[in-house]
Amino acid sequence: MRQVFFMSYFYCMKKIFIFILYTVCFSSLSQQTDKVDFLEINGNVEIDTLHFSIKGQVQVKFKTLKSIDSVYLDGVNMSIKPSENSPYKIVEENNKIWITSNFKKGNEYTAEFTYECQPQQAVYFVGFNSELKAYPSQVWTQGQGKYTSHWLPSLDDMNDKLIFNITYLAPKNYEVFANGKLTRTRSRLNHKSWTYEMKRPMSSYLVAFAMGDFFSSRFKSEKGTPLILTTSTRDKDKINSTYQHHKLIFDYLENKINVDYPWQNYKQVPVRDFLYAGMENTTLNIFSDDFVVDTVGLNDKSFVNVQAHELAHQWFGNLVTETSSKHHWLHEGFATFYALEVEREIFGDEYYFYKIYKTAEELKSLSDKGKGQVLVNTGGSSLTYYEKGAWALIILREIVGGEVFDTAVQNYLTTYAFQNVTTDDFINEVEAVHGQSLDAYKERWLYQKAFQSREALEFLKKNEFIQDYMKLAAFRETRLVLKEELLSTSLDFPVNDYLGQEAVYQLDGEDIELTLPLYKKAFETNNLLVRQAIANSLTEIPVKLKKDYESLLKDESYLTIEKALFHLWVSFPEDRHKYLDSTKNIEGFKDKNVKLLWLTLSLATPDYETVNKSKTFQELSQHTKSGYPYQVRQHAFGYLYQLDTFEVSNYKDLMQGVFHPVWQFQKFCRELLDTLMTSEKHREALLDLVNDFTVREKTFFNNRY
Repeated sequence: MRQVFFMSYFYCMKKIFIFILYTVCFSSLSQQTDKVDFLEINGNVEIDTLHFSIKGQVQVKFKTLKSIDSVYLDGVNMSIKPSENSPYKIVEENNKIWITSNFKKGNEYTAEFTYECQPQQAVYFVGFNSELKAYPSQVWTQGQGKYTSHWLPSLDDMNDKLIFNITYLAPKNYEVFANGKLTRTRSRLNHKSWTYEMKRPMSSYLVAFAMGDFFSSRFKSEKGTPLILTTSTRDKDKINSTYQHHKLIFDYLENKINVDYPWQNYKQVPVRDFLYAGMENTTLNIFSDDFVVDTVGLNDKSFVNVQAHELAHQWFGNLVTETSSKHHWLHEGFATFYALEVEREIFGDEYYFYKIYKTAEELKSLSDKGKGQVLVNTGGSSLTYYEKGAWALIILREIVGGEVFDTAVQNYLTTYAFQNVTTDDFINEVEAVHGQSLDAYKERWLYQKAFQSREALEFLKKNEFIQDYMKLAAFRETRLVLKEELLSTSLDFPVNDYLGQEAVYQLDGEDIELTLPLYKKAFETNNLLVRQAIANSLTEIPVKLKKDYESLLKDESYLTIEKALFHLWVSFPEDRHKYLDSTKNIEGFKDKNVKLLWLTLSLATPDYETVNKSKTFQELSQHTKSGYPYQVRQHAFGYLYQLDTFEVSNYKDLMQGVFHPVWQFQKFCRELLDTLMTSEKHREALLDLVNDFTVREKTFFNNRY
């Protein structure tokens, strides 16, 4: 009884203490940056792959700007223990780690404590419950915005920047990449520690690490910055094709921006099941391994845009950081703008103008529907912050001139280096160099919901290629007889990628007999993109084009091969064996787009490899397992649905997928489950399995159905 009473008393006194603490401090939560400047976090982070948890020790250094009795860090669902002989009270309450004492204005302090947590987001343990040896397990973080506090005590407010020096303790057979420079590694028993140090401060949301079985190559930029490129060890043969232009991209951006790269090095690490295309963590671009390609895949899926976008963020977002999400376009608009500049340098003017023409069409369409958004505002869409933001900069440069624009950007980055900024801070720098007010520009491009399509069109029309493209596009609804000559001219040698594609797409839906000469001419261009347009649009293949269409199976494009294989298989049943034999050993991208289609068509061809049908089905079926990348699983589920054949393991894999962290795949799994439940056969099979579901899955299933 005494023990119970003592614990109850202690718990009540703790609550009273916290209540007093909150009474004193709660009103100043949003104003902590006015009272304290956090300087540095030094930490030890142990990655526990058995319990999917994080354990760590933190030393935080800060300077008080006013006399104050408490400061706090953000830490979500963490168990905290102050270091021995700590001079401060350190407690956790409501996802805040409170450090209390009699702090005097102008002094610097150091507090230390240990913590444990089992993050429900921001840290992702991938593949640890899988037996697939071809896909080694990984751990990686994604803390965009304010989520680093789920695994590391830090600051959700991006307005306070710190220097982070962190040692990661990982199982010995893994490699760890993190922010800053690797200064030391140390092996002990079954673990290895990796110490990374930063020299400059950054916002907490940019702290990150990636742990896995990686292969890396090391280079130096034109100015001597170390560049570290990685793939998983199983993909090391794809490192050159994936990062084909990496040095050009880095050197071009650093020279174009004309401000030296502000960090110690630049690392790029692809990971499985990443939530986005990429993330600009300081010195560490973690990106989706879907961009890891061989020399054929490179023709379809270039990493250039994502690579340049995330690198540009090292200046725009990391060096200078928005004060709030209202000014988020200062991150994404600039990164998109400079990624386009990189693509223009590598792929040429026509590529650049075609791409911004297409984004202008998207923005105009949204605007015409009354769904346009103000650029300088909270809650904007990606299309607004990224594409409208880039367009705002394109037009601004057009108004003030390239020299003024470049000088203003350089001044902006230099003046506000390692600080937080608003839109006005940037515009003021431009006005200072330009010598004129930009109020009219601001009203049109920054504070109007409507996309300024007329102004954008006037800019686009200055390019001769766009004039030609728009002239051709204007004939989309015109009868073939009135545009046949124009389409034919668009396919003349040397064919333009975009005019050629447009010409092919305008043949879709026309009388096939009348279009045969134009299709023949399109095939003969031997242009990869023009031929890909044929594969995409010509789905019912006339016999007169059979031989030409079969040649698509040999194109250096996995997208073309996938489409051509399916359309040939449908159109010419008598030659299915030939088509399957010729594509049997092609896997395709990392999502196995060609291989999984091949398995499906093989199963759907009754007289093809009959003795291997069971083995073929098992090969297709096993790709729904959780150890595979979500893109592979999604293809496999889709094809099994087309075959209307699911095994018990597939149903269980689908239930596991409804909680997948990648929202696109989670949505796909839930929608497929809904569809299966409308079928009596699948519904009965799923109901029979309910007791085999986990508690979480069972609760979801019972509530939904």
